[in-house]
Amino acid sequence: MTDKTRVIVIGLDGATWNIIEPLVQAGKLPAIQAIMQEGCYGELESCIPHRTFPAWKCYSTGKNPGKLGVYSFVQVVDVASQQIAFPNSESFNSEEMWDILSKHGISCGVLDMPTTYPPKVINGFMISQGSPKPSGFTFPAELERELKDEFSYKTEPDYYFDIDKEATVRECQGIIKQRFDVARHLTKRFNPSLFHVTIFQIDPIQHFCYGQELEDSWIMIDNGIKSLLADFQDQNCYVMLMSDHGQTDRICTFQLRKWLEEKGLLSLRNRRVLTRFLFDRIGLRRGVVLHMIAKLRLLPLMRAYVPRGLRSRFLALFPVKQNMLYGNPFSGMMDWGKSTVVQVGGSLYINHKLFDSEKECEDFRENLICDIKDITDPETGVKVAKGVYKREEIYSGPYVNRAPDIVIYPSEGYMVGNVGGSDKIWNYTAPGWHRTHKLHGIFLAKGPGIRKGVNIKGAMIYDLAPTILHIFGIPIPQDIDGRVLKEMFEENSPLASREITYQQTDARAAVKHKVKSLKDLGRI
Repeated sequence: MTDKTRVIVIGLDGATWNIIEPLVQAGKLPAIQAIMQEGCYGELESCIPHRTFPAWKCYSTGKNPGKLGVYSFVQVVDVASQQIAFPNSESFNSEEMWDILSKHGISCGVLDMPTTYPPKVINGFMISQGSPKPSGFTFPAELERELKDEFSYKTEPDYYFDIDKEATVRECQGIIKQRFDVARHLTKRFNPSLFHVTIFQIDPIQHFCYGQELEDSWIMIDNGIKSLLADFQDQNCYVMLMSDHGQTDRICTFQLRKWLEEKGLLSLRNRRVLTRFLFDRIGLRRGVVLHMIAKLRLLPLMRAYVPRGLRSRFLALFPVKQNMLYGNPFSGMMDWGKSTVVQVGGSLYINHKLFDSEKECEDFRENLICDIKDITDPETGVKVAKGVYKREEIYSGPYVNRAPDIVIYPSEGYMVGNVGGSDKIWNYTAPGWHRTHKLHGIFLAKGPGIRKGVNIKGAMIYDLAPTILHIFGIPIPQDIDGRVLKEMFEENSPLASREITYQQTDARAAVKHKVKSLKDLGRI
């Protein structure tokens, strides 16, 4: 590494080639098109499940969720005691690439990456995304006041798509522009060697929007990329664009909860029927409740004093519209003691205490997996699951025992769960998302020694951290799951010929580093 080596990573949450490519071909995204021509590009395979949690941390650590200990926004800690968790940045048990670079004296900056709240101490700065309240989201702490004073910085939109789609789109677009403005400000002030910025708001816009709103949002991002990169014309600057997953048009939502109910594997409390009846009779839909909260100007208070998890559980009580349930299994409607399985999206936790032996439990798991594999969409003939896995089949590491017992990987275009769900098993007309997640997102890279105009194949989200460490000439942790993407590099270039070095992982040193970080932040 030379003193002038710099890596800029622009994370685009949910970015997907099936939206970007037509816009590039129409000449509407010249900055992205230039990166494709001046560098290499291709699909980037995400983790399973391909969700914000844990995908962003899989990117920054280069490790699978079994080595991190987090598998979703919501996790079942223990079925028997009905314990759940809403993970945050401190729930992940691994160093990230900026931790490693910081220890080697390399300055880093991280702006708005999901899974970073609360922020950690690094050699540089960190602005968290996903703060449950409008404070405490920066390191160093004094940056918060600076961002609010100079940019009127906000951590998330005030509106919901359920309340006012047009206003929410405008607000999200304003945040996108703001993030690029803040990125330029912070990189000039701190001059980090590694800088990462995530544009998170494009993910919900893609979920809810088609047409001009979507096109305008991507043109805004392209302009932001052009503006940011204009500050980095250094010949030793490497630029990467990536996403945590892709998106595709939604075909159908398979109501797994209802299917499990009909099979007698998941039980709901009797009050569920009364609750739904009362809500339907008096008209308290989720959108109405959100609208009332917004009109009464209670959103800032909720964000300031009510944890995100409790907010989600409260909103989950309300139907989305007539005969529609939001579908959070932790709304108090599920009878844990009588349920053989607990469902979180497309993941299932087995209630082991209901079985007389582990063999009986394992036989049950085998049979349930076979049943799920056979589920077929009656309208299309497509299997709803592309894969159904035992946790130990797709995860490795010390925290596999925290994973769901069964993980469903849906076929493309299918949602498995209850988001916007109804009491029908097959839901083709549910409101809300027009698109759902897909496994493959985007990856682009350009810089000295990077191949030009080449479509690379087989890149995975785990590969970016080791590749970035290799660019800086820093040894890669031995327990990393990713690989250095040597196919990116021009033949006989310094990066291609440089030996890939590894270092033994020191678990005790990692714990000491985490404890020191928490002490520095005053959390212990």
